[in-house]
Amino acid sequence: MQAIRRGAMLAAMTLSIAACGAEVLVVAERSDDPSTATTSPPFQPDVPSTEDPPVTTTETGTVPPTDPATTPPPTAPRVIDREAINFGPNKPPSPYDDFLLATVTDLDVWWTELYPEIYGEAWVPLRGDVYAAYPGRPDDLPGCGTPRTGYPEVQEFVAFYCGTGDFIVYDDGDDGLLAALAENFGAGTIGIVLAHEYGHAIQQRSGVLERRLPTVVSEQQADCFAGAWAARAARGEGGLTFTDADVRSGLIAMLEVRDPVGIDQFTPGGHGSGFDRVGAFQVGFQRGPQRCSELDDDPLPLMPNQFNDSEDFANEGNAPFGYGERELLGFLVNDLNLFWANDAAIDGFEPLTLTPVQAADGVPCTDLEPGFDAGVALCPSTDTVYLNEPAALDLYRQPTFGDFSIGYLIGIAWADDVQTALGSTLDGEARELANDCLTGAWVQTVIPVDFALPEPRDPDRTAVVSPGDLDEAVRTAILIGDVAADDDVLGSSFEKIDAFRRGVIGGLDACDV
Repeated sequence: MQAIRRGAMLAAMTLSIAACGAEVLVVAERSDDPSTATTSPPFQPDVPSTEDPPVTTTETGTVPPTDPATTPPPTAPRVIDREAINFGPNKPPSPYDDFLLATVTDLDVWWTELYPEIYGEAWVPLRGDVYAAYPGRPDDLPGCGTPRTGYPEVQEFVAFYCGTGDFIVYDDGDDGLLAALAENFGAGTIGIVLAHEYGHAIQQRSGVLERRLPTVVSEQQADCFAGAWAARAARGEGGLTFTDADVRSGLIAMLEVRDPVGIDQFTPGGHGSGFDRVGAFQVGFQRGPQRCSELDDDPLPLMPNQFNDSEDFANEGNAPFGYGERELLGFLVNDLNLFWANDAAIDGFEPLTLTPVQAADGVPCTDLEPGFDAGVALCPSTDTVYLNEPAALDLYRQPTFGDFSIGYLIGIAWADDVQTALGSTLDGEARELANDCLTGAWVQTVIPVDFALPEPRDPDRTAVVSPGDLDEAVRTAILIGDVAADDDVLGSSFEKIDAFRRGVIGGLDACDV
């Protein structure tokens, strides 16, 4: 996040105009091509990246792992195709092999049923196999435009679908990203990755991969298909049963394979930010595969993922931690107060004060709201928000959280006070989810669109989001959300992200307060 001076967005537009020409169009031969950075200075790296987003954004262990992390989701008694995956002759056994066999078996059964309903013709099974790649496997993986696919290439891509050979390959090595995801968050993460790759096989059959579409659009649709399959598993259908923790793992999987911060998602191979990918997954989960099938013509909105200016690029999107006018906790407080008092014009809202403290015993408040341990808590009786500075600094310094993890938490405190001003009678989980939506509605007003911030707005507001900020908010929602959907305290990770995203996209009108 950053504070901008008036007119700065126009300057950014002038410097970046060369990067904003015609939309990049890609005819996909192999899905999940690595993203490359644009070369327009000063806001992009001047050496194109050759690494795939799943590799360059490997940030496992940033959210508390599922317990037990290595236990695959249960499979109900049904006929599992033991040849659904080509494991090769000498694969070391993995604790999730049977789960992945059940996953691929179910994906084929599911699409055999669904494809005719959606596309009006029979599902054609993969001509090739689903291959497990690992270091000791003989050189027998088919190539995709080359005679053979080597294990280092699979490590780079993590998993991919090849339209030429109509096959899928995934990294089954012990040191790969998928193994790390499975260890930390459960094998459901790999199942969701395979469901995503099956989504590309759907696109090959439906003709989507033959169209001149930006790669990010086809990736969004595949994420949506993966979410729709995860919902099937969450319902206990198809012989698999996903728990709330497995669904949470799906959100984490989407975050871990996001585009690197600062990458234009419309470059060839772009997959979208974590916010975008989680959103597509949620749309599939909630609305099903029919809506996913429409995304090639009616895609979901994408959030900007390029740096605003050279200062933003130099800071990697993180404002300085401090309380000055152009420091994070100075301009955030100013922007929130001006938005709710003037732009949103909430009757009865009084500007809040942010007060940093070192420990809970330093808070002189008799009605302190929950949240202090996470970093921020509201004291309604004094119109004060107390910042747990050690906890906030810890979040700020973690590369996978950063400045807007704090911004999201502060936004929630302001939103709760806004609900009081509005006379809201919501309490418990419903109130917390309304806070998420209201925070998202404020965020909508600090997202630049075509190099300008939304109008009308108070001229003294200076906050603007940076690439990665919304991903940081999503990651924080996962961190603080209820473990199970029926806990009904703060809302599950899925519910909190959905409410936040609803506010970001729909604004105040989308929040039921």
